[in-house]
Amino acid sequence: MSDEEAVITIAAPDALFASILDIAVDAIIVVSSSQHILHFNQGASQVFGYLPEEMVGRPLADLMPDRYRGGHSAQVEQFRGSEERARRMGDRRDISGLRKDGTEFPAEASISRLETRHGSIYTVVLRDITARTLRERNERFLAEAGGLLGTSLDVGRTLQALANVPVPFLAEGCVVDVVGPDGSWQRQVSRSDDAALHAALDAIGKETLTWDSPWRAIDAMRGRRVEVVPTITDDWLEGHTDTVAELARLMALKARAALFVPLVARDHVLGALTLFRTSAAPFAPEQVALAQALGTRAAYALDNARLYTMAQRATRAREDVLSVVSHDLGNPLAAIRLCAAALLEAPPSDAKEVRHLVQAIGNSADWMSRLIQDLLDVSTIEVGKLSVERRTEQVAPIVKQALAMVAPQANQRGVTLQSEVDASVSAVHGDAARLIQVLTNLLGNSLKYTERGGSVTVAGTARGDEVLLTVRDTGSGIPAEQLPRIFERYYTRKRGANKSGSGLGLSIARGIVEAHGGRIWVESCVGEGTCFFVALPAAR
Repeated sequence: MSDEEAVITIAAPDALFASILDIAVDAIIVVSSSQHILHFNQGASQVFGYLPEEMVGRPLADLMPDRYRGGHSAQVEQFRGSEERARRMGDRRDISGLRKDGTEFPAEASISRLETRHGSIYTVVLRDITARTLRERNERFLAEAGGLLGTSLDVGRTLQALANVPVPFLAEGCVVDVVGPDGSWQRQVSRSDDAALHAALDAIGKETLTWDSPWRAIDAMRGRRVEVVPTITDDWLEGHTDTVAELARLMALKARAALFVPLVARDHVLGALTLFRTSAAPFAPEQVALAQALGTRAAYALDNARLYTMAQRATRAREDVLSVVSHDLGNPLAAIRLCAAALLEAPPSDAKEVRHLVQAIGNSADWMSRLIQDLLDVSTIEVGKLSVERRTEQVAPIVKQALAMVAPQANQRGVTLQSEVDASVSAVHGDAARLIQVLTNLLGNSLKYTERGGSVTVAGTARGDEVLLTVRDTGSGIPAEQLPRIFERYYTRKRGANKSGSGLGLSIARGIVEAHGGRIWVESCVGEGTCFFVALPAAR
């Protein structure tokens, strides 16, 4: 064999070896016993950014972050002294590599040892696991976010959790804007340990959006798509605000990039997330995708909280209906029973008196029918809006009919009813039946706390553009500490026997008065009686 043939024979395995290694996607690095690189394949070149000719002959430590270089030689010596010939990727902890541009990346590696007459040769197979690590981090983030968003079915707490979840994993700050089923807007902002950023967020949190706002969150909601703003400038902010004050508040955030994510659940747009960064780094595509995934989970968490709240309201509404029925039907039902008993047990000989009792029964039945019809409208009761049919009504007939409704109860308790309506009092613009309901509730309350021999007086006077109705009793009075709560639902004063009640009468009275654009309040002194005031707009 010639010398030339011998060189070819020796070189052939090396060329074949190199070509096989270059096909591999993973980085394959062959290292001498002195930890200098003998071979650097194309996979390693793609992972680290070096050309093979740049790395052959250089120390392997050049591919490691500084913190790993000190202990690496000791680990190699330990491996060389062991009986192991190879360590697979699954057997070693994750490590970090150092690219040519100075950036680090997570990796996993396996190593094998081959003993030759020239010493030990090591082959390292290294895999860049940046994508896998990022995917796992994102999955953990979404899992943790789902857990935090699912800890409460309270809408307020869900919104606060939603604002805080993306910080600081995705952004330095977050603003959540949601629109309710009734069209009202609500805003929640994230918290921050940075005092200046926290103050800026707090100022923004006090504002709310409208569908006409130029903020990009509205575009995200209307288009049901993510809106990305890679660079925020003062000019951009000026073009997306309405007022100078709003512009100043947004500039205080010092946001450099923003991401607007719509919140859509069950094909309903609930609101939008605004994620912003104070650093110059824009949102990468995988971060945009992660924000979209978070938005989907957040939307369903918010939707579940809303549905739960609606279910609770429906339950309370049902209970309120039952309570209101039992409470408000009590007065006309008592009148019917007393009138019917009078007709059966001691019928008057005077036909006019008989007619008066029968008419009282008919009036009470009509009033019960009106109450039942209104109470069947559960949705109206749930939002606190009772039906009001306004007309120009005279005050005296309203007071007279209310007194007639409670007259049997007053007679039974031995309490005198009086009417003091000024002849000059203006008419009111309101629903007569509803105003009668107000007066009967107030009268019923006064009768309940007025002892035998006392009196209850209904008065009507003109006061500017208003008509002032008063219901004054000579009862026991209301302690000062109870006055602020007297119009609350289910609040009942308990002083003495036979003072039970559902606690809805005064609350209903307040709701009706406020629906008329009026005001209701109470003044009382223990031992001297109570006076309820109802101010209603006068008819023009």
